[in-house]
Parts: sequence; C-alpha cells; structure tokens
Amino acid sequence: MKRIKVFFLLLITTGAVTFSASKSVMLKPDYDVERVVGEVALWDYTPFAPGNLLYKFEKAPSISISEDYPTLDGATAGYPIYGSIVQAVYKGLDDDTIWEYVQCNTTPYAYERLINKEVDAIFVLEPSKKQLEAAKKAGVELELIPIGKEAFIFFVNKENKVSNLSVKQIQEIYTKKITNWNKAGGKSLKIQAFQRPQNSGSQTIMENRVMKGIKMTPPLKEEFFMGMGGIIRGVADYRNYEGSIGYSFRYYTTGMNKNDNIKILSIDNVEPSIENIKSGKYPYTVNFYLVTRKDVKNKNLDMLIEWILSDEGQEVVEKTGYVPVK
Repeated sequence: MKRIKVFFLLLITTGAVTFSASKSVMLKPDYDVERVVGEVALWDYTPFAPGNLLYKFEKAPSISISEDYPTLDGATAGYPIYGSIVQAVYKGLDDDTIWEYVQCNTTPYAYERLINKEVDAIFVLEPSKKQLEAAKKAGVELELIPIGKEAFIFFVNKENKVSNLSVKQIQEIYTKKITNWNKAGGKSLKIQAFQRPQNSGSQTIMENRVMKGIKMTPPLKEEFFMGMGGIIRGVADYRNYEGSIGYSFRYYTTGMNKNDNIKILSIDNVEPSIENIKSGKYPYTVNFYLVTRKDVKNKNLDMLIEWILSDEGQEVVEKTGYVPVK
C-alpha cells in the first residue's frame, strides 16, 4: 500500500488564546500515515491529487503563495478545509511535492510535530492537558486562533429508540451510573459506552467539554477504538453492538465518513444543526483552530491566517462543511 504524508491547516477567526512554555522536551520522531485512516481515503482530500474531493474555487483567491510555504499538519476531519485552501493558494507544487509542506497526521501527532518545531501550524481542536504540559516542558508558546465552529456529537445504532439524551445522562453513562438504556428512555439493553484514545481530538473534547472534570470510567477492551472510523463502524454494527453509544464530530460523521446505520442524538432536545451551531444553542459546540507557535516567523503564514479570517476564507470554511466563526 502506498504510504503518504499529509499536512492539515487550521482556520482561525477572532482573537487568540496563548499558552506559555519553558524548557525542551523529547518528542516522538516523524512517521508515515497509512493512505486510509478510519475508512477515509486521505488521497481524496490531498491537494493536487487527480480527482480529489476538495472544494473548487469559482474564482482565484485574492492571495497566492509561491515560496516560503508555511508547513502544515492537522486532524483528519479538518483536512478538507486546509487541503482546499492549499490547493488554491500554494503555487508551483503538485501531488508529488506537496508532502514536504502539507501533511495530515491526526491530532496527537500534529501537536507533537508543532511542539517539536517540525511544522509552522496545525488545524485541530483544543489541546489536551498533556499536550499543554508537553508544550510547556519544551518551552513552546502555543497560539490558538479560532477559524470555524463544529458540533461534538453522540450517536447510537439506528435501531435504538433513544433519540435524545441530557447532559447529565451522557455524564452518567460514561461514569457507569447508567448502564441500561431503559434508564434513558430505551428498551432493556446493556449500554456499551465507546471511547477514543487520550489526546485524540474527540477524547479531549469529551473530557474537557462534556465531562468537565468528572472522571470517565475506563473502557473495556471492546469499548475502545483507536480511530474515528472505528467507533462509527462499531455503533453501526447492530449485531454485535446494538446497545452502543459513541462520539465524534458532525462533519466527519455526516460527510467524510457517513454511515446510514447510526443515528445522531439531540442533547437536551437540541439538534446539532448548522443553525444551532451558529447560535451556540447546541451544548457541545466547539471551535476549530489554527494553532501555531509564538516563535514562528513566516510572513506568508501571517497572510494566510488573515485571509482565512476574511469573508473569502470563511466562505471556504462554510463550503467545506463547517460553520464560519464570523
């Protein structure tokens, strides 16, 4: 199987959040990423790849970069955004040369590469506590720029009669206080609460925004999935996981890795619709960030960030399935 490296660019809008750091830390070495991650073919979102699924601009963007390319990485779910931007803005590259500048290595490794000063910016969700600690140990200041909004969603098998859960019920399911669906409006069926690895984008949001400091019960072996695609497949598998529940992000679940055998839940009777994300009514609305380091000195990156936050750049965020921050 051909192996590829991919960079993911993160869009940011108003304001910046800064985290301080000091000293250096040894990080994991660079690595390759398989062409297919969680059933999503990264080649489909690779800039300049023939027949890719990236957004095609109706007219050329108002900026272009033909030298001193900002080096980028990011989360799988964000690849369509920064891949589309790179394809339209970076000039003089093709599908063979793009890997030197743009990769998609997933959230944990993107943060490692940024902290290790291997890339200039990454497109990801907020960092985990351990990622912040690693940055501090390395003497790195991270700057988080919001560029779009997304919904963190929960889903069950389509045959499950439950369509809504409260914030409290979600917390009690993941602390094993609720272990049967008959305690949440469903039939008598054991709940299997799936989880993702620590430091992944979805697990960080789960811990920070959903549990809010409440310790989750460690998952059983069969309740743990490394990839976002795996957790979707697990919930969709009615025969083996009829009573399961999982979590991910709206665009990845409904666009990049759509599966008709799962049902997205409303939370406190609020659906994760674009309108509810825009208004912030959906309780698990989160920012999508372009994260860079304070020490990065690249005028083209500064120009790119400014453009992403412009009306023209925010239109790309919207056209690729996310909700603009402006």
